[in-house]
Amino acid sequence: MKKYFLHTLALVLIVCLFSCNKDKPAPDADWADYTVIVYGAVGGAMDYSMEAVWKEIQTKVPDKKVRVLVVYKYGAEGERFSGKYGAPGEVVVFELDKDTDFEKIHTEGTDTKQFKLYDPENITAILNRAKEELPAREYVLALYGHGGGFIAQEDYPKEYYGPTRGIIPDELLNRVTINMYELSTGIVQSEIPHLKAIMFHNCLMGGMESLMQVAPYADYLFATPFMLTSENNPLIPTLVEMLRKEADLYVKEGVPYNGSMELLKSAELEAVCAVAQELAIRLCELYPAKKEAIDRATCAVYQFYNIYPYFDLLDYARKLAAETGDGTLASVRNRLEEAFGRAILQQVIIDLGVLPVLPAFSLSVVLVDHDSYQSQSAKGDFTYRSSYEFTAFHKLTGWGNWLDTNACLPTGNPFGQGESMVP
Repeated sequence: MKKYFLHTLALVLIVCLFSCNKDKPAPDADWADYTVIVYGAVGGAMDYSMEAVWKEIQTKVPDKKVRVLVVYKYGAEGERFSGKYGAPGEVVVFELDKDTDFEKIHTEGTDTKQFKLYDPENITAILNRAKEELPAREYVLALYGHGGGFIAQEDYPKEYYGPTRGIIPDELLNRVTINMYELSTGIVQSEIPHLKAIMFHNCLMGGMESLMQVAPYADYLFATPFMLTSENNPLIPTLVEMLRKEADLYVKEGVPYNGSMELLKSAELEAVCAVAQELAIRLCELYPAKKEAIDRATCAVYQFYNIYPYFDLLDYARKLAAETGDGTLASVRNRLEEAFGRAILQQVIIDLGVLPVLPAFSLSVVLVDHDSYQSQSAKGDFTYRSSYEFTAFHKLTGWGNWLDTNACLPTGNPFGQGESMVP
């Protein structure tokens, strides 16, 4: 897998996307090559974030070749709230370019405090607005906010269990958040049903369960299975500062995580799923005879964050093959390495010089034991299993069958590239 540092949002979009379509004739001479839609909410911190990205746009984006539509909702007023351009709950919409006058932004927004970020109709409306007002050959959706990856109690189709949650919490609406089903619905029913790329500037969104819900609707995905702990600083400008040996700007006190952000080719993720299906089948077959060895691997695979059961899929395959000595699992490991090598086109490596860097890492996958998999929600209206088996990843791989078989609760897993996980 190739590795590089992500300098700025604008630069990576130009480098990674322009090269893919540079010979494609524009349908209209006035159209941009790319329109980037930034959609999300991070309270008052969005002020600094947009100003910082604006500085990069001034020097990095060719005039009118890349256009940026910013849509963000102010969070609740608090210690970190600045509200320079809007009031709590206000949705601010504007085009960000080298001539943007930030002093006028607050007058251009509409007071829409009940605007639901998670409503598919609003996602559709924003995409349609981008196509109408900022027409381009290709479109990129950049989601900006907090992330949690797949969480059984939150990430499922709302028609089955009521209100749904997932990424980008809305502080003004009981932190109800958009999930992957709502996101995909909003895209599909819009006038841009297929995007050039979807970028998750959100923690822990590099999970197979999350990515496979939207993979059919974009050529490329940007995501990370790690925590993006940047003390409310925007990640992109911070990475630039890191290159200038100012990595302390990134480290949030007490959580000095290393991490990554990855550029993925969506179509190649199906090949990863095909091998993951073989892995799930073989584990179910082998478990009665090799339980002790498989359990050792389950308790040694790298976990991305200790309060969520997200584990590195490729690392798991490697440890399973090593612990069991099984020829089939060795073959699965080799083919999974090849599949990830094709799917992960580029990888940003964030090394803070605090913890050892992992020799290699891929994307995350949920790993729980049978008892957890069958557990019910607090209201008793659904089980972890019923929620998980809605996911496209399970439907493609049957991974839930392994979770339902596995009797080992993953404990003692390596955490933080060397720290012990707190039980």
